[in-house]
Amino acid sequence: MNRAKLLAAVGLIGLAASANANVLFFQMNPNYVGQGQRQAFIFGAANSTGTVTGTSGFNQAFDLGAQGFAVVTLNNADELGIGSIENKGFNISSSANLSGYFLSRQPFTTDMTYLIDGAKLGKDYYVAAYGGFNTSQMSVQATTDNTLVTISPKGGAAFDVTLNAGQTYLYNSADVTGSRIQANKSIAVFSGNQCTNVPGGSFACDHLVEQMPSVDLLSKTYVVAQTPATGVNGNVLRVIATADGTDVKIDGSTVATLNAGDFYEGRVAGGEQIVSNNKILVAEYLVGQSEAGGANTDPAMTIIPGADQWLKSYVFATPSGIADFPTDFISILINSSDLGSLLIDGTLANPALFAALGSTGYSFGNIDVSSKTGPFVISANNPFQLLLSGFDNYDSYFTYGGAAFSPGASPPPPPPPTDNAIPEPANWAMLIAGFGLVGGAARYRKGKKSVSFT
Repeated sequence: MNRAKLLAAVGLIGLAASANANVLFFQMNPNYVGQGQRQAFIFGAANSTGTVTGTSGFNQAFDLGAQGFAVVTLNNADELGIGSIENKGFNISSSANLSGYFLSRQPFTTDMTYLIDGAKLGKDYYVAAYGGFNTSQMSVQATTDNTLVTISPKGGAAFDVTLNAGQTYLYNSADVTGSRIQANKSIAVFSGNQCTNVPGGSFACDHLVEQMPSVDLLSKTYVVAQTPATGVNGNVLRVIATADGTDVKIDGSTVATLNAGDFYEGRVAGGEQIVSNNKILVAEYLVGQSEAGGANTDPAMTIIPGADQWLKSYVFATPSGIADFPTDFISILINSSDLGSLLIDGTLANPALFAALGSTGYSFGNIDVSSKTGPFVISANNPFQLLLSGFDNYDSYFTYGGAAFSPGASPPPPPPPTDNAIPEPANWAMLIAGFGLVGGAARYRKGKKSVSFT
């Protein structure tokens, strides 16, 4: 087969890999004063089409085009109000698998969250947030009519709300970390803070928002590492228990025994391995600029996928257009023996950017991807962890690049082999290549940033 035919075949394989549709659900927790941009970043196979719809009446079609990337700007007025049932839920639907982020971009107070595949939404959640300068937030959206939701605030009395599909409810208090939200049908849960200091007393505040995974998607083993612009003390860490009698060990030493909804807070300077006897929710935070030794940054929050939820290939993108950040990083935590296979858009990663994480056998590194935009691909021989962060003056975002429980447009893990399994004609490397090749020599620009898929 000649080169042209081979490229065409691989491109078709990439499209076929994204043939199954998914739906992404999200709602907009309120930012500090409601200014700036609220945007959905959507990416997937080239020329995929779909619609972003809101229960309030919002409806906008999108076409991912040759780039496989689209930005949809939302109405700031659709941010949630406190303590009332509202028609303010959104969903992103398409005929092909998509990945998406919701970005709440406002001068000096921004954050971004990965959106979990709708089919993976659950009925039982614990939430991570952070109290302090403003009250923290947690919100719920129903995906089906007549959804009975029980909200059990940490330290407060439980109460019920009944929501129809697309309806939302927002609750706030000093710190909702460890609160529980349950329902009789699948729901989408988001938590964070309008604008808070991390850690308490540092300057200045920033918006926190992240979609929570349900308890069934959590793990017992996590590995965490320090990300950029976090100063000598590193990131803030919270570990939330989902069951009584939860023993939390860090690098083999017990640091806390927790009951359901209790949490342990620590710092991540370098890296560490977290192991528990029960499923736990792990959240990691960027810190305020005064805590980071003067580096451009501010608080932001991500959940950390468990070590059994990593992917070996990711398709992802950084904010662009009017929501662009001047500096974007990917943070990678990978088995040291796989460093030689780590590819970023087909180019081997520089191993000099990585450091060993103690005696765990893992290495971690932070790679500047400020020169890239639109979707790009990172892969290795075996699963690894991928986090994304961006930095501006007293501003930041922080989230993850996907997980086995929610791959979005990334190639999902292959199914476990069976005795009668027939090998597939194309491996995952071909699928990844196909995604990158679809769109040919398309080029996407935003100010100083450009990336070419040639």
